[in-house]
Amino acid sequence: MKTRVFTAGVLVHRGRLLVLKRRLDDDTYPGLWDCLGGHFENGESAEACMTREAREESGLGVELVKTGTLIEYSDSYGRAIAVPFLLKSSSTRVIVSEHSEYKWVPPGSLGRFRKVPALDRALVIFGLSTGP
Repeated sequence: MKTRVFTAGVLVHRGRLLVLKRRLDDDTYPGLWDCLGGHFENGESAEACMTREAREESGLGVELVKTGTLIEYSDSYGRAIAVPFLLKSSSTRVIVSEHSEYKWVPPGSLGRFRKVPALDRALVIFGLSTGP
């Protein structure tokens, strides 16, 4: 079984969360809503991975506010281990490069979105949701 290790960053700005829609041709969870994050480069720390991925995926510089407990689960793609971060940014000018669209949404509206498992779990860890 393949194990994916990645970061999952929940970006909050003035009470709204940034969510990004995965492209329909994505290898995992096509068309679902996701948070910032991604896979580690060789020798990279979780913090460096998170800030790099945030800039690559959104064009935003982010500040790491808090690290959460590891998220572990298995799905049809294999085993997943995510390092969750709560993030903030002084800007909301998102430039998507790896996703099809983005939205800034109040946490209470996320129930209507089809989301990746790591996002649901990270929202609970950071007290932004009580569950999927």
